[in-house]
Amino acid sequence: MLFSKKGALRLALMAGASFISVGQVYAQDAQVATGEEVVVRGRRPLAESQEAAMKVQKNSDSLVTVLSADAIGDLPDQNVAQAVSRLPGVGIERDQGQGRYVNLRGAPRYWTTLSFDGLSVVSPEGRQTRFDNIPSAIASQVTIQKAIVPSMPGDTVAGNVDIRTRRAFDYKGQKITGKFGLGHVELGDGQELDASLVYSNIFLDGKLGIVAQASYYSREMATENWETDPYATPRAVDTSKRFAVDTKNKHYRLTRENTSASLRFDYKFDTNNTVFASTIYSDYHDDELRDQFIVNLDGQSTNAAGVAYNSDANFTASDPKVGTVYGARLNARITYRDNYDTMATNTLGGEHRFGDALNASWRLNYTWTENRGDNPAEIRFRSGSNFASRPTVNYDFRDTSANFFELFRTTGTTTARVKGDRVMNVEDFTMPLNQISMFEAAEVTKAWTGKVDFDYQTVLFGRETKVEFGGLYTTREKENRDYGFSGSTSGSTLTYSQLAQDGGYLGEQHLGYTFRYSNRDAVLNTIATSRGSTALTENLANYWKVSEDITAAYLMATTEFDWGNIVYGARVEAINNTGEAYTFVGSTNNGLLESKSDETLVYPSVHLNWNLSDRLKARFGLTTSASRADFDDLRPNFTIDDTADSISGGNPDANPEKQVGLDAYLEYYGSNDTFFSAGVFYKDISDVLLSTSTTYGKDDLDVTGFDRTNYTYSTVINGGDGHIQGLELFASTSAESLVESHNLPAWLGGFGVRASATFTESELNLGARTISLSGTSDSVYNVQAIYEKYGLTVRLAAQYRTPWLQDIGSYTTVAGKIVPNGNGDIYWDKDLEVDLSVRYQINDNFEVFADGVNLTNDGAARFGDTDQYPIEYEKFGKRFIAGVRFNF
Repeated sequence: MLFSKKGALRLALMAGASFISVGQVYAQDAQVATGEEVVVRGRRPLAESQEAAMKVQKNSDSLVTVLSADAIGDLPDQNVAQAVSRLPGVGIERDQGQGRYVNLRGAPRYWTTLSFDGLSVVSPEGRQTRFDNIPSAIASQVTIQKAIVPSMPGDTVAGNVDIRTRRAFDYKGQKITGKFGLGHVELGDGQELDASLVYSNIFLDGKLGIVAQASYYSREMATENWETDPYATPRAVDTSKRFAVDTKNKHYRLTRENTSASLRFDYKFDTNNTVFASTIYSDYHDDELRDQFIVNLDGQSTNAAGVAYNSDANFTASDPKVGTVYGARLNARITYRDNYDTMATNTLGGEHRFGDALNASWRLNYTWTENRGDNPAEIRFRSGSNFASRPTVNYDFRDTSANFFELFRTTGTTTARVKGDRVMNVEDFTMPLNQISMFEAAEVTKAWTGKVDFDYQTVLFGRETKVEFGGLYTTREKENRDYGFSGSTSGSTLTYSQLAQDGGYLGEQHLGYTFRYSNRDAVLNTIATSRGSTALTENLANYWKVSEDITAAYLMATTEFDWGNIVYGARVEAINNTGEAYTFVGSTNNGLLESKSDETLVYPSVHLNWNLSDRLKARFGLTTSASRADFDDLRPNFTIDDTADSISGGNPDANPEKQVGLDAYLEYYGSNDTFFSAGVFYKDISDVLLSTSTTYGKDDLDVTGFDRTNYTYSTVINGGDGHIQGLELFASTSAESLVESHNLPAWLGGFGVRASATFTESELNLGARTISLSGTSDSVYNVQAIYEKYGLTVRLAAQYRTPWLQDIGSYTTVAGKIVPNGNGDIYWDKDLEVDLSVRYQINDNFEVFADGVNLTNDGAARFGDTDQYPIEYEKFGKRFIAGVRFNF
């Protein structure tokens, strides 16, 4: 944009001189005196990021979506999950309002893999990768590879999220960037802190580059949550009714922290040979204290005449949505969770060129992860068996966002019960101590990987062709160790009130009672005292170790034509799994079980990239892939409960879930941040992995006095075939060209929009019924309204997705109708998040920012089988943060 001296000075004063300082204006007096104009420019971070991303995307030989850092190396969000949620075809599964898992094009989350700088790494959770523990500060670019090529691992099904880390040679000399932000969490009146620092420099006459990064994020918050879960199986007298077994309020107070650090060295021996060493560390910590109040409706509750709540007569006469139960058992539960999700990945590698035709790269990697799920304390209180000591409860589940219950005294006789006076304070009911326990669990994964890749430029079939080939060997071992202490403490005089502290309610939802939050120090002291007095007994359970060795080789070629190119080839993977685990019956160890399996899989693929014009590109792909059962699903151990007649465990014989995919996309690359794409995709799926319950059917676990052949067995099996198909649309444009061509006011050129929509349909045939795949929403929409001009960047972003399946439930036949056996299939309800990000560039070195998250204060809801039976609703409030970014 061009301005006179007077106009430039006025603009500089108004806008903080982000593009040209006041001193710079006066320094150009000689230029202005001759009638020349001063060029005033401001950074446009979103436009810079989009421009860089489009260059990579257009030149890619397969279907990718790219998120690139802006000119100073910033991505726009705190973690990678939030950052990629703005991209087309991406759906996010959140936890406590924070993006965690990625669903690509509506596919299950375990179909998405993670890599750093092109090398796949394991996640602390296993096959399903968490992205909330990866801060965006470590990344210069994120590439989502949606169409699989032979150089990628075969278990990449929906796609791979590749994080290109920062490297010193991305910049010219020394560079220091970072940010510091301080914010407020509305629900719970907590504090949010976000800080990062990156240092990069080049030494030894341009041969050695070093970049170091560190970041820290924390958030204090409260969460309000109700759950009406589970529902009882409908009865033959009226299969249209589903009555709740329990209803509860969970009152959370928590602090979440993300800490990361990375260090990378790059050394250039010469223009043909470079080596590097990198280490990346990330730690996610969830410190959470829950206070729960649970009404057991299906226990000894009755109607006024003493008829049982769960009887046929009551099913006929009562309303499952609103009513009164008499003498319901009341429970209080204090749970302290202290969970860590830690990853350290270390890589040594090199890039080499031999002449003009042959290139080679190699990688050696060691990755260590730990997923800790500790419960340092759980204390349970439960009302007695005498109906007069338990409350009469009014329940109201008609408002699916505000299920609640009210408490009253219970008087009268066993067969003529009376609702007495209203009780507001839940602590007024006697709830003796029922159980006390603590639990420690750690899953540790160790993985070694060696990888080598070559590409050779040659002529094949008379056409220029790049031939790529290479191999990989990786060995992974995941070990799980659980142990804890528990005990029933009958006769104890401990009450909930002794562990409570004064203070107001931190939530906003309507409660039919008052309560006090527990005191963490008092809770932990109770656990320590109980362990010291041997009131608790040690429980060892669920030890298992699963190893996986993969040997892979691939060959692929890219043949060039006047109109584009064809990429074709195949990958071969030999997979060997071993497992060992102890089988426990209660606390009795029945010995070590071992398992072995091996399989060789071949993954062919072909892609066609057709340049219809300089701006218009068509892409077609045929791919194959297979997702393997998670490590814990392959464990060979069993947990046996002779009281409940049940067995649960892994399935070492589970086969990979195989997919064949088709893609057809059209892309238009315009000017001035203009891009359009449309595509269709289809995947045929066989041997789908399912969590299921069935009859065990074998006698190898029988012992004297216990015939376990007919026990209920919960495990993972291959069951059913299916498909997923969909349409993906994306558009990005700004008003700049329109403003310039029509000579409109220049400030209007800052407006822009980015919008995407993904429409997905999936089907999984289970024989008796047909369902959708987990993680599949019918529709996912992303819209960003942008204004970027004069150093000011404003982005209003919204993501909306329709309901999606979380877990497959069980069904049974009652009175000739197929009905949910309990909750049935569990779904997440529709989800909306609206965020606002504002940046203002003060000068070349400083930028201020302010962000608002979940501005519409939407919550997260789940339901069982249909949305008429909600099982959970959770709210976490709005968040606001402001701060400064710096760049030197």
